[in-house]
Amino acid sequence: MDLKLYSRYRNSAGQRVRTALNIKEVPYEYIPVSLDGGAPESYRAVNPQLLIPSLVIDGEIVTQSTAMVEFIEERFDGPSLFPEEPVARARSRAFSQVVACEIHPVIGPKIQRHLRAAYDIGRDGRADWYGHWIHQGFETLEELLRRRTMQTPFCYDDRPTVGDIYLVPQMYNARLAGLELSAYPLLLDIDERCRALPAFDRAMPENQPDFPADPSTRAKRH
Repeated sequence: MDLKLYSRYRNSAGQRVRTALNIKEVPYEYIPVSLDGGAPESYRAVNPQLLIPSLVIDGEIVTQSTAMVEFIEERFDGPSLFPEEPVARARSRAFSQVVACEIHPVIGPKIQRHLRAAYDIGRDGRADWYGHWIHQGFETLEELLRRRTMQTPFCYDDRPTVGDIYLVPQMYNARLAGLELSAYPLLLDIDERCRALPAFDRAMPENQPDFPADPSTRAKRH
């Protein structure tokens, strides 16, 4: 099976997919997409939303990272991306969707660009917006973990599953934004444990071929 992943080194949704592929040890071709000012119009032929990532499977295009992660789970052998126990599986899915549906959509680059262009909100205002929604989401995630009836080394299992896959990229972005994260000890502990694993490490932004060698050329969040 031929897999091509259109993504970018600092694309948290793409990092989720990279991690899932790494856990399953599935080879794929990485195709970087520049987002300077937004994805190029030529990319619309791949993804009509002009969003990344996009996964091309033997010529067939799939969009949305959650759909890609589920495809990877259903199609490939290897460690499951979901807990086996049904309630833990549901909770891991729910945890991941707090990130995918409640945090990421309201702080992503397209929202930042719109805040600037439509409402003339400056860098400080956009930083406040970003921090507000990150902290609100992380407070929810921390409380969900605190309420677990069984404490596990990863979110909802003895191994990383979909909740962990979604958490790590969001923690990376929060650190990059300079946010104080000490109020979330459970998130920090799980994030550290995940990042020590090769599958997560290989998916990190700095380990992608389009990661800028010169720090001064790296795209800013705002």
